[in-house]
Amino acid sequence: MLIQWTPSARKALAQIRSVRFTQEETKLYKIELVRRIEMKVAVMAESMPAQEPSWQGTYRILVDKFKVYYSFSLDKRICYIEALRHQNQQN
Repeated sequence: MLIQWTPSARKALAQIRSVRFTQEETKLYKIELVRRIEMKVAVMAESMPAQEPSWQGTYRILVDKFKVYYSFSLDKRICYIEALRHQNQQN
């Protein structure tokens, strides 16, 4: 399965910042976060449909403190990471 990040999901990932860690540590965290998200999406596939009405037709997983919304192409060969939201973030 090919995993593609949408521009909005990439933007959300790029906006992750930390006041407690250096830029290099934050960069390494983001790389590891992407790896864990993609591994979990591959394992969970379609087992966790999103319950929010605005995300109907998508799936949701939790990684660290982030909600990750994703969907699949019609042939299920491509998974689209659509959004990355911190659990405390509204919508």
